[in-house]
Amino acid sequence: MLNNGCLCCTVRGDLVRMIAELVSKKKGKFDHIVIETTGLANPAPIIQTFYAEDQVFNDVKLDGVVTLVDAKHAGFHLDEVKPKGVVNEAVEQIAYADRIIVNKTDLVGEPEITSLVKRIRSINVMAHLKHTEFGKVDLEYVLGIGGFDLERLFSALI
Repeated sequence: MLNNGCLCCTVRGDLVRMIAELVSKKKGKFDHIVIETTGLANPAPIIQTFYAEDQVFNDVKLDGVVTLVDAKHAGFHLDEVKPKGVVNEAVEQIAYADRIIVNKTDLVGEPEITSLVKRIRSINVMAHLKHTEFGKVDLEYVLGIGGFDLERLFSALI
């Protein structure tokens, strides 16, 4: 059964419990917590958890949002028409990202990559972009970002 009938509330509740458990059992024993969502996830409720839930806000800091973009299939997802009132998750993931990894660049030509980067930049001009193949990225690129900032995000969206 879902909390209040809402999947977002269920996910948020599970996330709060998981973080609280990690903090209580492993406090001081880890430097980072990485949360990997599905490609269908709207990042907003997860991000909001770090600011709206005191239990999380007091113990951990959201360091950054990293989005992996599939260079071969991104156009399909970005063009996907959603029912009224439903967000396009691909657009949301790019909009909220501090870092964007454009993956599978080996599967498309330079014109497609250039076009995709232009679309990404039309959604998020602030995020740092990295092109890669097979998801190969240095760990430093996804950890210790120090980049997530609500004020920066809202100013970019307005």
